[in-house]
Amino acid sequence: MPEQPDKDGPTCLIFAFDRTLDRAQVVAMAEMVDHAIARNGELRLLLDLRKTEHFALGAFLSPKGLLTSIKSIGPVSRYAVVGAPALAAAAVESFRSILPLESRAFAAAEYAAAYDWVTGTGASPSTKDL
Repeated sequence: MPEQPDKDGPTCLIFAFDRTLDRAQVVAMAEMVDHAIARNGELRLLLDLRKTEHFALGAFLSPKGLLTSIKSIGPVSRYAVVGAPALAAAAVESFRSILPLESRAFAAAEYAAAYDWVTGTGASPSTKDL
């Protein structure tokens, strides 16, 4: 799930979720982000929600998830979400106004553009990998 396209560049974590995004997945994601933060350096995140059909009530309200969100302010330089519901996409777009990071929401069909933007590599996966 997580990926770092360039060892000398920023750490890029890419998370893809199927069907229901629940508290356990958010906690697992938070643990991976915590580990990346502990390594220091620039961190970039991409959340792929194209196949997510349901968000469990309170999924993002776990103590671990909230603490990691707070700790990620600063280390995370770019944050993108693909295929998010309209309200979540609007929230991501507003992050850049209140947090010291670049953030963008991409439509489901724009995964390759989101990947390129987050990684900065210009080497998005082929469509067969999407």
